[in-house]
Parts: sequence; structure tokens; C-alpha cells
Amino acid sequence: MHNLLPLLVLAGFGLWLSAVDLKVHRLPNYLVAWFAVTQVVTLIGLSLGDLERLKVPILVATGSLAIYSILLVLSRGALGMGDVKFAFPLGLTVGWFAPDLWLIAIFTSFLLAGVVAVIGIATKRIDRTSHIAFGPYMFLGSFLICAFSVLSR
Repeated sequence: MHNLLPLLVLAGFGLWLSAVDLKVHRLPNYLVAWFAVTQVVTLIGLSLGDLERLKVPILVATGSLAIYSILLVLSRGALGMGDVKFAFPLGLTVGWFAPDLWLIAIFTSFLLAGVVAVIGIATKRIDRTSHIAFGPYMFLGSFLICAFSVLSR
């Protein structure tokens, strides 16, 4: 059985950060930092005796951070710096459970946000200029990919 502790860390911090983002449209640095530190410590603890196992999650987290940094520039303000920082601990988790699906996790986040935005526009709850909190979709996309990976083993 695969150790589910990193998935529980993701779920706990992901839900907490999602609730904050939905309420105030911010992902506080201290919460994102605690998530990252907790996940790093968790993965180190699970990798004792084989620290080589940390290479892939760190590479995926760095790649996710790079992609979101590029998207930050390209989005001209639609994406926030908190989202970019949130990408790192999410990438650690996806890199641990499903490194081959890390781009799918990012795509899934945007797909979910897009579907919700289209529904919001269709129901006139939001308009094209409305801001939506993206952190919950980042969390949900990553969580779904990790859960799918665990369940498919």
C-alpha cells in the first residue's frame, strides 16, 4: 500500500488555502510556506534511506513553479503571485504520486476553473471581467490527479 500521508497533507492545506482564497482572493505566504515545509519534511521522512527518491518531486515542483511563473507574466495580472507560490508544494505532491501526469494536473486546474467560469457567465453570476479565486482549482486539479494515481495502482 502506498503511503497516503503526503495526500493527507495536500488535502489539509489545500482545503484550508482554498477556503482562504475563496474568501479573500489571496493565498497567504505563511500558509503556502507551511504547506511547502510540511510536505518537504513529510517526503524526506518517507524517503529516509533513499533520498534519491526526492529528485523527481523536486523537479516536478520546480517545473510547476516555472510554468506558473511564465503564466503569471503572460496573464498580465489575471494570475496572482500566490498562485505561483502555491504551485511549488502542489508540484511536490504531484511529483511524489504521479510525476508523469504533472502537466495534466496543471491542465486539469485550468479546465475546472474554465468550466466553472463558463457556468458562472451562463447563469449571470459573474461576467467576463469578474475575478475568480484560482487556488481552489489548482488544489482540486492536483488532488484529483494524485488520487487517480493512488487508486489506479
